[in-house]
Amino acid sequence: MDGFFDFIASVGLAIWLMLTLDQNTLGWFRAHPLNLEISATVAALAGISTLLGNSVVLFLNRVRGWRFLVTVLLNGLAMVLLYALQASMIAVIGPLVVGHTPGLIAIMRGVMLATAPMVFGFLGLIPYAGPAITRMLQAWGVLTLWIVVAALFEAGFWPSLMITLIGWGAMQLLSWGLSRPVSWVGDQIWRVVTGKPSMMTGHDLLSGQMFMPLDAGFQAKGER
Repeated sequence: MDGFFDFIASVGLAIWLMLTLDQNTLGWFRAHPLNLEISATVAALAGISTLLGNSVVLFLNRVRGWRFLVTVLLNGLAMVLLYALQASMIAVIGPLVVGHTPGLIAIMRGVMLATAPMVFGFLGLIPYAGPAITRMLQAWGVLTLWIVVAALFEAGFWPSLMITLIGWGAMQLLSWGLSRPVSWVGDQIWRVVTGKPSMMTGHDLLSGQMFMPLDAGFQAKGER
């Protein structure tokens, strides 16, 4: 039992260090024997909280029961894809800028750790202020990713900023290029599972937006 509480305390400390943009976080994180478990737990909490924050869209669209559960699962898969693509992009770009790499596994762990601000994604449920809070948390996430990149690649201010910004820009280009095929695949999955259309686009998926399923009486983009 003591080991469990120690682990919870370590997860809480990791989140706090990332939220405060502490540059010593990665040193403590590397030395921890459960760093993979910690990063995965942080990412899981961030994902659950983000999905909860976006669930208001589902309720407004009268999504209930098993369709709500299916939507949450699809959203979770979308988030996994997003972070995997982000880590892969950084793994490609980083060595081109600084000439070395900590390895894809280390980058994946760092990217998961950098999701710490989204642990508060549930605040997106707050009426009126929710969208602004979500955007602020996303911007905070970019800053934490910058800190992680700087520590992982042992890079200075400008090289780490360059890796982060190029990675972000490449993700936007990838989002634009894959928007139509990803949109089609997502729509087909949603139609097969629920028989309902979806408003999701490829850009929404790759930029971190959630699926927005519609109930009877609503129409999807392109069907109006």
